[in-house]
Amino acid sequence: MISDTTIMEMQSKMDNIITTLTEIKEGTTQKVYNTKELSEYLRIGVSAIEKMRQDGELAYAKLGRTYVYTQEDVDNLIKNNHIEFVS
Repeated sequence: MISDTTIMEMQSKMDNIITTLTEIKEGTTQKVYNTKELSEYLRIGVSAIEKMRQDGELAYAKLGRTYVYTQEDVDNLIKNNHIEFVS
């Protein structure tokens, strides 16, 4: 017999899967990069990404041993480092 707790956990996981699949279908999911992918996307070295992360300039999440960055994290980094040209 399956406990009520197990059933509730399974339902929660199924709800999360359905939400994710709906976001993918509707195109509302956010791009996520690992350090190497972000390095290639921004055309800068991995060490530069690591330094910005360590200095607190670049927000991230850590999943296991992997650092991940959302498109929103990247957009904020670019926005915060944007310099207006004044002539």
